[in-house]
This record gives sequence, structure tokens and C-alpha cells, in this order.
Amino acid sequence: MASQYLDFYKFYEKEIKEMENKERTIRIYRKVDVNETMEERHKKVMEGLSKLEAPLGLKDSKIPETPDFGTELICFYDAKNVKTKGVSIEGSYDWRDERMLSACWDKLHYEFKTTYKLIDYKKIIYEDLPKVINIFDPYVVDLYVAYNGSYEEGRTPETRTYGESINPEFLKLKEKNCNIGMLGDVLFTLSPVMYFNEESFTKLIKIPKEELLERLKGKANEVQLLEKGIYIIFNDKADITYEEFVEMNNIFKPLLGLI
Repeated sequence: MASQYLDFYKFYEKEIKEMENKERTIRIYRKVDVNETMEERHKKVMEGLSKLEAPLGLKDSKIPETPDFGTELICFYDAKNVKTKGVSIEGSYDWRDERMLSACWDKLHYEFKTTYKLIDYKKIIYEDLPKVINIFDPYVVDLYVAYNGSYEEGRTPETRTYGESINPEFLKLKEKNCNIGMLGDVLFTLSPVMYFNEESFTKLIKIPKEELLERLKGKANEVQLLEKGIYIIFNDKADITYEEFVEMNNIFKPLLGLI
């Protein structure tokens, strides 16, 4: 009987991991502008999204009301397009205070499963997301998959301990007390799809943009110069494996001047 429970647990654990590997989150971050109120920003973003079709837009759908800070330093809203209810749209605004600007962001996140039948994954990353970026005017964007933590830890998703990293390159940065991450000072992990505005590109990428464009020719799936930044599709597979994720980082990090 005990072995049956063990087999069931292993099967359940495998199912959970496979489900996580199919989940995707588009993470969009914009630095707070103290000269723009939260109400003004929300109106601008919603006006833009109301003109975009599903799944990332809110055309013909209920537009979220302006959220209220109340007594908090952050306020939230959520929405769904009536045509694609399997795509979650969530946003938040940080309090406008120039004393806190190093940690203040306006955020817009989309969550969905790659198995959701009402979305076209490649259409999202090649056509829809660049339109949202032009509306939101973000600092940085990525399409997050559930491999970042394992990669930084130096283990596979199956062997990850959620403990100390054994990745020597990651540990070098930790020893230097670097603020690691796309919202920090040092970018260590590339996501399959990323966007950098002029400020984040200058801070995180170590080579001139013109040189980067040359390096990415014939290697990246797509490079788009948007209104205020550069949009890169390193890998466009909806079902990217962990091995492919690691290979992608091994190929493109040196091209971007990253360790």
C-alpha cells in the first residue's frame, strides 16, 4: 500500500511540474513618474488596451476602474477579455513619491497556459506584445517561464532544492553583492522574449546597440526596434524545455556581453 501512495505522489509531482512548465507570465515594468498621477497613468493604459483585440487587449470588454491606494503604498486591478477568459490580466501602481523611486514600479502582468486553445502563442509574441509595449512604455519586459530559479541555482527543475546556488557564475555575482535581476543592476538570466528601453539597455547590456543587432543577425528568432527600445525573441517555442532554455542562455548571454 505504501508503494502505491509513493507511486501516486511521484505521478502527482510529475503532473504539477509539467503544468508549471506550460505556464507563462508576461511581466511588464515601468518606472514610476512622479509627474504623472496614478489616475492619469491608468487612464492612458486603459485607453490603449481598449483598442487592442484579445488576448492581451481589452476591446469590447469591461475596463477596470481606477484603483484606490487607500492607506497602502500600492494598489491593484485585474481584468479579462471576454473572448479569452483563460488569460489573466493584472496590474498595479506604486505610490508616487520621489523619496522611494528606486523601488517604485507600475506593473502589468499577463498569465496563461500554453495549452489554452484560444490563444496563438506566436501571434502573441510576434504581433500582440509589441503593441502592448508601445502603449505601456515600459522600462523592461520579459516572458517568464518556470526555469529561472533552477538555472540560477545550477540545478534542473527536478533536482532544484530552493536553497543555496551551486552555479559558479551566479555565485561570483552574489559574492560581489550585485543586485541581480532585470530590475536590478546585473542581468544574469535571459527569458525567451525580452524588451529593454534605452535606460535598461544601457544599464544591463554591455555592448552598443548597433553591434548587438549585428551579433543577433541569423541567431535570434526576431529583433524589433520599437518606439523606445529593442524587443528580442531569443526562442519562440511555446513548449521550450529546460535544456533548450539553458542552451538559449549559453548562446545569447555572451552575445549580449553577459556572464
